[in-house]
Amino acid sequence: MKIIPDDSILKKEFTIPFFNMKNFKKIYQNFKNKKKSKIYKRKRKTFGGLLTKNVLSGLFLTAIFATGLYKAGREYILSQATTQAYGILSYMQSSHNQKDSDNPQELSARMRHEAHFNIVLDDMGKYQMNTKTENCHVFIRLSDKDGNIINSSRMGLQMVIYFDKDNSQYLFCDTENKDFPELQQLEADYMEMTKKYETFRGRYDIETYSVYPQVVVKSAYINKKDGLFIPHETELNLIKYYNENSYPEEILESKTYTIDTPETNGYELAEFDLSGLNHDRISNDTYPRYIMCGFYGTDKDAFDRLNSENPPSKLSAGGMYLLGGSYGGRVCYHNATVYIDNEPYLLTTMIQVEPWNSVSKPLYFKLVIMFLLLTIVIALLDAWRLNVKNQADYRFEDYQKNLTDSLAHDLKTPLMAIGGYVENIMTGNLNDEETNKYLSSVMDNISYTDSIITRTLELNAINGINIKPVQCDLYRIVNNAVEKYSLLLDEKNISVHTDGTGEISADSATLKTIIENLVSNAVNHTTENGKINISLSNRNIIIRNTVGKKIDVSGLKKPFAKGDKSRSNNSGSGLGLAIAENASAINGFRLEISCSDTEFISELIF
Repeated sequence: MKIIPDDSILKKEFTIPFFNMKNFKKIYQNFKNKKKSKIYKRKRKTFGGLLTKNVLSGLFLTAIFATGLYKAGREYILSQATTQAYGILSYMQSSHNQKDSDNPQELSARMRHEAHFNIVLDDMGKYQMNTKTENCHVFIRLSDKDGNIINSSRMGLQMVIYFDKDNSQYLFCDTENKDFPELQQLEADYMEMTKKYETFRGRYDIETYSVYPQVVVKSAYINKKDGLFIPHETELNLIKYYNENSYPEEILESKTYTIDTPETNGYELAEFDLSGLNHDRISNDTYPRYIMCGFYGTDKDAFDRLNSENPPSKLSAGGMYLLGGSYGGRVCYHNATVYIDNEPYLLTTMIQVEPWNSVSKPLYFKLVIMFLLLTIVIALLDAWRLNVKNQADYRFEDYQKNLTDSLAHDLKTPLMAIGGYVENIMTGNLNDEETNKYLSSVMDNISYTDSIITRTLELNAINGINIKPVQCDLYRIVNNAVEKYSLLLDEKNISVHTDGTGEISADSATLKTIIENLVSNAVNHTTENGKINISLSNRNIIIRNTVGKKIDVSGLKKPFAKGDKSRSNNSGSGLGLAIAENASAINGFRLEISCSDTEFISELIF
């Protein structure tokens, strides 16, 4: 048996209630039409939206600035470190080639002194004495051909002693001597005070205050031959003074140490004159005296680490190089050969730099924050500027829209009346008297419509006028405006009284427009047998007219606004006060109106 399928089932349109293709197309078309209608509707921007957009742009620029500043600052600090390394190397080469280079303690003292200063720029260009920045160190080493260190900048306690006026010597104290634990304690306390110094330094303005640890040696055991000394009676003070030339110094913290040792192995006890300790140690004639007593040189832990990581055999001769370090940052170094007693030695100058440190971080964030604040201020000012401009545009758009709506509303009534009258005339069922009556009403409504259009054009023309100020006689302009309404004044039996005179600088045409509209408004709204009083001066014009009831003046200066709010009569266009207001604004005047139960007041203030 052969089964033939029913094609009608296949041809039958399969639909789903409500949602079929026709409905879908209709819905889509409606959506597209709505979307098109929204395209032409201008979306208004708020101050918050403008500010948010500008701030986001400012944040983006700040991110770019911060990234560029970080890279530029890093390169700048590294270049400064390289420059300083060359300078230190040059100085140390000349020091080791001098005639007195046979004094090993003096050579080491010069190394320590050069290594004692921070190598990171502080306050954009000033090197500050005694400032220590983490992972930033100067390393100086003199080694022989076998790699043995002869002299170095490794930190130690040293002083320069004057035995007489012309005889001075660098002396060094081995604070790691296990026979004298007091020396180890002195060094530990000095390091602790150095940390406190950094804390105090953060509290005080370095231009006004200075805080530093001071070692005061009252007496010491001296070994002239080996250039060594051991403190006997010592004070360790944390000093604050107000500037480098003022007195007195203030002691913030103080500790004392006493070390007794037999005068053996070439050591002799000497007591020092401390009368000129602070400023004039060499000027007095009492000896022995000392200067520059303290811990100088490269931090010991940093020196030992750099020395072990960069032995002489590892570094190439000559040149300036940048090496990475396990501690971060960079190490730039230079090797040079110097001769002492005709023997060659390797002088290594090394600078460890960590650009991102306690000195650079505050400066970096300070600059970034200043830039961010500047962008926010600019964003705020720009958003305010754009918002003012937009608000002016929006007000003009609203003004145009309201003007168009009001014009359409006011034209609708006379046009409907004209249409009705014409329709009645076209029926042919009217006699001559009725026809003439309807034709007269048509002409009245056409005249009213024409006056509305003319006044609207006048209002728009005023908004774009260029004023030309001249001296204007107020009495003459007011008197001419009143004369134009003499027939209407007589018809309503209204008395007009003008008091005073005045001359002002204004655009003559727009000033006449203002006064004529104010006089017209007064004449049209004064009750029969009423009064109009006009006062003139160089400061203002005040027009008072009697009314039958109190009028709501709010919004009365807007286009097409009428006191009776009905818009159903042809007594006026409602544009007089709007024209006067706009004409006043372009001249820099101010128009104020008010109304009581019996009197309407218009005041034009110059």
